[in-house]
Amino acid sequence: MELPRLSSTELVANFGNDQAALRRYRILAALLREGRPVGEVARTFGVSRESIRRMRSAFAREGMAGLQSRRRGGGHVARESPLIVAIRQELGSEPGMAAPLLWRRVEARLREQGLLAPRSTFYRLLAQLREEADDATHAPVRMLRDALDDLIEDPPLALGRSELALLLLPDERDQLSRGRRLREALRATITRLRPSEAGPVLDDARWRHYLIIAGEYETGEDRATLQDSLALSTSTYSRAKREALERMAAILPAALGDLPEAAPPETLITPPVPSADFDQEAELEQYMARLRRGGLALIWGPAGVGKLDLAAMLAARLQARGQKVIWHSCRPPDIETNAGLRLLLALAAGLALEGRRDLWQALTTGETVPFTQRLELLAEGLAGRRWIVIVAESHWLNGDDADRVLDMLTAAQERRDIRLALVGRNLPGWADAERWPALPFPSDTAARRVFVNRMAAAPAGARLATRTPAAILRERVRELLAVLPAEQFSEFAPEQLANFLVLLRPVEELAEQLRQALRPPADNEAE
Repeated sequence: MELPRLSSTELVANFGNDQAALRRYRILAALLREGRPVGEVARTFGVSRESIRRMRSAFAREGMAGLQSRRRGGGHVARESPLIVAIRQELGSEPGMAAPLLWRRVEARLREQGLLAPRSTFYRLLAQLREEADDATHAPVRMLRDALDDLIEDPPLALGRSELALLLLPDERDQLSRGRRLREALRATITRLRPSEAGPVLDDARWRHYLIIAGEYETGEDRATLQDSLALSTSTYSRAKREALERMAAILPAALGDLPEAAPPETLITPPVPSADFDQEAELEQYMARLRRGGLALIWGPAGVGKLDLAAMLAARLQARGQKVIWHSCRPPDIETNAGLRLLLALAAGLALEGRRDLWQALTTGETVPFTQRLELLAEGLAGRRWIVIVAESHWLNGDDADRVLDMLTAAQERRDIRLALVGRNLPGWADAERWPALPFPSDTAARRVFVNRMAAAPAGARLATRTPAAILRERVRELLAVLPAEQFSEFAPEQLANFLVLLRPVEELAEQLRQALRPPADNEAE
């Protein structure tokens, strides 16, 4: 039976506060999932090989239930034995009492009753009671301890699933990003445990917190080795570790707040992996040639022609040549999806990953920033960027915001700031179908040959698509600006002037409606 990989939340759901069961799970995880030798696991957790054998046998027989603690009728806790009662009474009168003093008082109390108790049983019950108290009153410390167990893992996926990550980073939706940010904060917190001014390691107790936590959770040293190297008793080591965890729990929120602002996840702009059996090389070469000559590629056609496979391979080939590719896949429309805002977020992520974070901050910090101002930031960021932007499933790119973002992209493409590829089921209305034929089905050999010939016959140069109404209007406005006195516009930045062009889009729509109204009727309509 394979041991499942469980998050901290799932472990609590399975075992609750059964710390012994949680420890058994971690022992088997080290043995079965990490593949560590039995001897090493036994030394790390301070158990015998025979105990590990029994745990493994119980798991093989009963699964996860075999790791849970059994409450037998004769147990001290279950039957409220005089020993457990005496320990609780003494702890109730003085909770922080040292264990040796507590033992002497408990022993005296039992002797008055004519009873004797093994010292080892006393320490076992005391540890159990204090562990339960920690879980009840120091939940952050427990969550911290669980998270530290996953600190060495890379990538930190388990850390991103931990209760501590969900508690401290509730707004971070990406699990990997959440784990990476918590890992940075934990390491920064451990560094803060290091004393700035202290004497020799073995002589100055101020070193203990840092050396115990860094040793166990950063360098992976086992407890026995650390305890011996620091010359500490078992109780002193346990007390120092508990104090260190309490310090970390207090420091961690501040350390998290001091971290630099989190970078957006690269998955927002990462192209999909191309298919291993890709077989559209001739078509791919034509689209790459169009991008190279004119900065534009319009990959369109019905479902099943392999548009996305071809676009993914296009992205992979361009990346292999050192090009920066920004990939965005549009989603079907619904009441919660703003297609334009999602596209803008992907472009903002690409800019932030290259050091320009203003647009990403405007979109993610919760501030109310007008959409027009966001477009200004996009225009400034795209200037001279030399990206290849691939928008997949572009037939879902609908809505006013989407149109405005797409206008900004086409304007940047016309200025040669970026190269643009639109991948969808429909050809944009402003494009010439003669110059941009639909992608044929891979199985239709004859149609593929015709497609390649038509693409190859298109005139060379940048004007591979019919000029859009937006482009024509922008050109006319530029001509108008050229003849007007320059001082009238000197107070505006180039990006603001570009945004003025975007704001003229309603005029473009009106002009198109007038053009349709003035168009002469077709012959069949006239009849």
